[in-house]
Amino acid sequence: MQNKQKFSVSLSKEVLDNLKATSKREGISVNNLINHVLERYSDWNLHNTEFIPIRKALLTKLFDKFTHEEIDSIATSMVLTRNKDTVLRFTSQFNPANTLKTFDGWLRLTGFPYSYDVENSVHRFVVLHDLGSKWSLYMAKIVAGTLNQFGIVPKYEHTDKILSITVDLSELKATKKRTDKQIDILSSALKELETR
Repeated sequence: MQNKQKFSVSLSKEVLDNLKATSKREGISVNNLINHVLERYSDWNLHNTEFIPIRKALLTKLFDKFTHEEIDSIATSMVLTRNKDTVLRFTSQFNPANTLKTFDGWLRLTGFPYSYDVENSVHRFVVLHDLGSKWSLYMAKIVAGTLNQFGIVPKYEHTDKILSITVDLSELKATKKRTDKQIDILSSALKELETR
């Protein structure tokens, strides 16, 4: 358990009433709500130089201008030039688990209603974004492209409003076994060539 310390803060009645109403609606205590808000601020907002708020309507209009091929190209470019930096900024290591942790944190920041379920090695996100199928495609390509670097191929389904991404981290172990086997075969072949 994390080392927690108590401190007091003064809030206006209006802010406190809003927090109480939100915590009641979300079924959590005011203390937990404030803790979540401060964690999100500490993780994402404090040193953020990469993300900005943008209207959903504007984002939809911008994405409507692109073809599916152009969206795929944009997502691929982001994966190759930005995603590793983003994961490293918010975590200490670039790996599949931290990629999913970063995606989860980003989703919390967006305010999109979503669920994130983990069962053994299978992680499943269902995101209600209501930004159109091109946004679904973009998000799926960003997550898939990042995880493909580790030999993991996520499964996804989408509509104009919802994106579902399922990631099985056990694929990582299978990829490592295949890679280790390929290295062993290569090493044996090199030794055999050296003895000739």
